[in-house]
Amino acid sequence: MNRTAQRIDEPHRTTTLSLFDQALQVFDGWTDPDTGVRVLRVFANNLPRIPGLWGTIYHQRRCFLDGGRKVLLHAKQGVAGEGKPGSYLLDLTTSEAESPFPSGYRVLDVAETGIALLARRAAGDDVAVLWDMIGETELASIGTEGWTREGPWFLGDGRRALVSHTRGERYDHFCESHFHLLSPDEPPRIVLEAEGAWCNHVTAHPFHPELYAYDRWPCPRYDIDQVIRVRSIDGTYDEPAKLDEHAMRPGNFFGVRDHFVWTPDGKYIVSYLNATAVDYKAELNHFEFDWVLSALDWRTGEDRAARYPAGRWGGHMQITPDSKHILCCGGPGFDKLFAVSIEELAQGWNEHILCSYPRTISQGTNGDPFPYPFALPDGSGVIFTAGWPGDEYGVFLAEWPESLM
Repeated sequence: MNRTAQRIDEPHRTTTLSLFDQALQVFDGWTDPDTGVRVLRVFANNLPRIPGLWGTIYHQRRCFLDGGRKVLLHAKQGVAGEGKPGSYLLDLTTSEAESPFPSGYRVLDVAETGIALLARRAAGDDVAVLWDMIGETELASIGTEGWTREGPWFLGDGRRALVSHTRGERYDHFCESHFHLLSPDEPPRIVLEAEGAWCNHVTAHPFHPELYAYDRWPCPRYDIDQVIRVRSIDGTYDEPAKLDEHAMRPGNFFGVRDHFVWTPDGKYIVSYLNATAVDYKAELNHFEFDWVLSALDWRTGEDRAARYPAGRWGGHMQITPDSKHILCCGGPGFDKLFAVSIEELAQGWNEHILCSYPRTISQGTNGDPFPYPFALPDGSGVIFTAGWPGDEYGVFLAEWPESLM
């Protein structure tokens, strides 16, 4: 790599620098020859530099602490080593990594409240835990009691969580679900019960602590235009995210909007859908689907949507803090991080390439790694995973270009 990213040698100004510029002090990188964007290779100076040691986390999760100074990264299965932590908090301003989590747990989410969501499989049970990272103590937990766990997921207050449990064989057979509210302040209690439905993929409203969105899949399945629903904790509101008469419809049941995130301003639910009917099997090559990127106003049904051009769909997306851009990484052969303007999406596909990244080879199945890009909370950069398989497999941080500010 051409490591030409220029440092800013003014340590006395560190507190006034953006998060990206602080990271520039401690990580090596290069300047993209086509866009001029600086890109850094993220590592920990107190751990071995093993290719593929880390990856960014699932896109519906929270990964930042201390205003974005620390980021939660997951070690890939079999790479961390026996007895080693599976998750770390990496300080982007010092390159120091720490793992303030109990051993034997999977770390799912972290919140600025100092609480983490953990999961543990042991003794035939699957336990979801609220964990106090500061006091290093368990605040609340719940097992499965013979059901299958989905989640947990934080609510907007970063203190409480929803835990979905399901029972039955999803899609073609009867299935039932229920949600428990997990809180430090009260015993777990059921806040949703659904027969004939598989409920998963909870995403909290960004600032309304009593509101969340989730997927409700009818089981046995039938074709349906929308599985994303918005619900209040007390259940007095529970409606599908609206679709107006012009909104894009899926090709069939397996093409519905599914993997979704809320824009930080709470206006849009951003997801993708498959516009052509497909006989779904897990081993199908997802890169060959007829993907559409959608920013849906969940209250009015207005849909800003456009088909991905060839090679652009690379999995899951995230949103910039100002709610203006969708962050995406390309598929095989289009090894680029790019942003899509939500406003411009109303007129059709648009893309603003931030940078190229090391060649990334995926098979297009659910078991693949994915880039999972996340915008830094101050909007100064985007962190993501790329370069697999091979020596460049790792986590990268690209600066946010002035042209998109």
